Amino acid sequence: MYEKTAIIGYGKSGAGAERILKLRGCGQPDLYDDANPCCKPIAEYKDIYELTVVSPGVPFSKLPEKPSVYTSEIELAYGWMPADSKVIGITGTNGKSTVTHLTAQILNNLGHNAISCGNIGYTFADAVAEIVEPAIFVVELSSFQTELLQDFSMQATAVTNITPDHLDRYATVEDYVNAKLALLSFIDSEGVLIADPDVRITNRVLKAVYKVRYMDREYRAWPKLAGNIMNFGNFYADIRKFELFGAHNLLNLAFALSLADAVTPMEGDVTQYICGLTGLPHRTEVVPTDNGIRWINDSKATNVDSTLTALKSCVDPTIVFLGGRDKKGDFTQLTDELERCASVVCLFGEAAPIISSQLTNKLNRPVKIFRTLRNAVEEAVALAKPGCTVILSPGCASYDEFLNYEDRGHKFAEYIKDAYNV
Repeated sequence: MYEKTAIIGYGKSGAGAERILKLRGCGQPDLYDDANPCCKPIAEYKDIYELTVVSPGVPFSKLPEKPSVYTSEIELAYGWMPADSKVIGITGTNGKSTVTHLTAQILNNLGHNAISCGNIGYTFADAVAEIVEPAIFVVELSSFQTELLQDFSMQATAVTNITPDHLDRYATVEDYVNAKLALLSFIDSEGVLIADPDVRITNRVLKAVYKVRYMDREYRAWPKLAGNIMNFGNFYADIRKFELFGAHNLLNLAFALSLADAVTPMEGDVTQYICGLTGLPHRTEVVPTDNGIRWINDSKATNVDSTLTALKSCVDPTIVFLGGRDKKGDFTQLTDELERCASVVCLFGEAAPIISSQLTNKLNRPVKIFRTLRNAVEEAVALAKPGCTVILSPGCASYDEFLNYEDRGHKFAEYIKDAYNV
């Protein structure tokens, strides 16, 4: 038990860490957060504590002194899990939230007590604090969380992909990759890694003692896709019973089934376990309307690669919304897909001029700039005809105009209703 502790960063993760510290019988921690008037400024932190919990949103470079003894909300939760619990860890640039969500649902359909938590929005600490029986914790982990790990172990792990992201925090792409792949050091010796066959991953696991399976995105090796049957060898499923939008979600399903099998081996036809699976809010989520126009809320697409994935599932004519707060993304990567599917590209928020400068002279489609997302929605309502798709897939952070991507997604749906007077 620690008498003198501190928490740096008092968002969801920091509050979850505080909850675990109190369950462990520690005293009230000192709280540091520049955005919370109830907390001390981070600049006042000094390394005088028995234990300091560093939240993932606060890089060490922001601290006046690096703590001698530090931990994270993830590790505190891991150390407080009910006995005989298991951990599945999921990281990657894109897809990790949906894979986390789907994996937990499949495991619950199989009869297990599985909880999706972590970076998905429901903290690992809150999940552990509220569960007293053995469980399977399916934990989404961001690069900000994986780089803080010191004492952690997983029975199964997935790395969905790695593409450039968070270059507003990391000096180089290599620094970002190293932060992501730090997770590989915490796979149990008898565990399983399911991964994209990225050379940056394959080179690191050449001497791994755990089992490694590589996901074939073309479905020719493992798993194989023949007609409507996705076959993993020991088990298979009819994907006609899987209802989520887009080819990228089929890949997410493949990762989820593989992870579920890694902790509870399956055999034969498992189609019944994928029936009724739901997607995440704000991830290629259809906003209900009755006017023949398909509105898609993909607010969780906070980087260019995630937006690219969503666009690959769109068809002409689609009105595309891009914008928010710039994360130094390369939007020229979208030009081919925008040429194929977009009728109009609407840019909004702080990043609109930056994106415009990247797409101008590279895109033979109308590009319009709006100050706010609401302005863009109002324009799209005027332009969209029955049979058209309108997709919010920003490729940027939300913090210029909104609290987070969830707030942006909720407001998007509100603006649509307001525009149609629903």
